[in-house]
Amino acid sequence: MKIKDVLVPLDFSPNSLQALEFAMSLVEPGGEIYLLHVLDSDFIARLSESGFSDAESATAKLRQEAEERLQKFLSAQPELGPRLDSMIVVGRPFAEILRIAVDLDFEMIVLGTRGQRQGSIEEMLFGSTAEKVLRAAPIPVVCVPPTWGARKEVTEAESNKGAERAG
Repeated sequence: MKIKDVLVPLDFSPNSLQALEFAMSLVEPGGEIYLLHVLDSDFIARLSESGFSDAESATAKLRQEAEERLQKFLSAQPELGPRLDSMIVVGRPFAEILRIAVDLDFEMIVLGTRGQRQGSIEEMLFGSTAEKVLRAAPIPVVCVPPTWGARKEVTEAESNKGAERAG
């Protein structure tokens, strides 16, 4: 079964990049993968309250950094395969992921289980973004664990050893 369009929330953590790689394997060549980066409004508010930056300046700086990273990433992708597009929004990550998935009528969400803020007190008390999305999404959600890439490398290494023995 090939998928036509997938939403991939991307926080630039290694696990979110693994989720993107997994999504690329699911989507048909003429399909689309939409990368969504959410600027966490709670984090921006804390920056402002702590006196590091006013909310508007912090949002502008974080948005600019995210746009640069997304453009650099998109320009490095091969021409063949699914079309990649991106969007940056401000809000609570799980709520924005769910809103965008519904508003833009995606078939599936693919996200990593471990993001940039893994192990925080908030995550322990209220659950991770992935968990919140998984519980509330009206469409299929695939959660890619951080071990997925390592498992794939082991499988490829084993295949290569088998090929060497056979040849």
